[in-house]
Amino acid sequence: MHPPDDPRIRYKTAASLAKDVAVRLATRAPGPSDTWGIDPVVLRGSRPRRAIAALREMLRGDVDLVSIHDPELLPVALVARLLRRIPVVFDVHEDLPVRAGLSRRVTEPATGGRSPATAVRARVGPWLTRRLLHMVERWVVVTLAEEGYARDFRRAHPVLPNHLLVDVLPSPTRSTTEGGVVYLGDVTTARGVVVLLDAVASGLPGRPLHLIGRCAPDLADTLRRRADALGVALEVHGWMALPDALRRVAVAEVAACPLTDHPAYRRSLPTKVLEYLAVGVPVVASNLPGTAEVVGRLPGVVLVPPGHVDQLARGLATATDPALREAAVRGADAVRERFGWPDERIRQVYRDVLAASPEP
Repeated sequence: MHPPDDPRIRYKTAASLAKDVAVRLATRAPGPSDTWGIDPVVLRGSRPRRAIAALREMLRGDVDLVSIHDPELLPVALVARLLRRIPVVFDVHEDLPVRAGLSRRVTEPATGGRSPATAVRARVGPWLTRRLLHMVERWVVVTLAEEGYARDFRRAHPVLPNHLLVDVLPSPTRSTTEGGVVYLGDVTTARGVVVLLDAVASGLPGRPLHLIGRCAPDLADTLRRRADALGVALEVHGWMALPDALRRVAVAEVAACPLTDHPAYRRSLPTKVLEYLAVGVPVVASNLPGTAEVVGRLPGVVLVPPGHVDQLARGLATATDPALREAAVRGADAVRERFGWPDERIRQVYRDVLAASPEP
């Protein structure tokens, strides 16, 4: 499910573990673009075929531990655990019960106002997922990307927050060489990119808008047509390696995190907000509970109601105040220190798992 270069998987977890052990990273095609420190394996074909190929990798005699990030891989990982008696770590970095209650289209929640099937999914999906997680946690080691995910389990599990890779962050700068508004992350309507485009047109006319992240071709075409009609200089960059993306963010005038009030985002903290602040760029973000709780009081942050073009436009205009950028630059070091990736912590968790496992 996750892309080959998912930052938490490739740049954080795999890179940390590679300091202690040999890491074989199996992902869907085309595989990770950066193979430093890992042995890449490309899983091809349909999802069932990729799962079977993943199982073959898990059953190799030189594998001492399996770490998975997709719940769809739990069945084959449990087979590997049973046959080889090796430990399995399930790293949870999304709200699985919420995801189970959503319609197939991630941009819309399943509600009773839609079809009966989606209404049933909204009610049964979260309940069934929690029951399954209660069963699974007896057989695998669970790690959590956010403390809030603990509510879905009965046992206590290590929290490895999805914080910042400080080493790849460019230095904050008080001047912007290119200016404009930047957005980093998957480009979808649920993440508010259409609202952002309209807000830039009305709140910061003449400023360019840079969208960095995976974007479906049809949505990219729609956004470009809308930008032309609104007179916004839009650049849809597509996916960029994390270090390159952060260098592009650092030269922007304002960064945006315009998430809609979607169940998948409501309680989570977007790591991108921390990345914006860590490179000294003021950020305008949707005032959702998970975001406000962590960054609401940090310097350089403007919170606005989600989904409102006028409010977002005013927030973007406010964020261009040089005093706000100065505050963000001054606070960047504190953000880096407080929200750095727990490298030693994750390595210790995996060392403990390996030490506690019997010889296969």
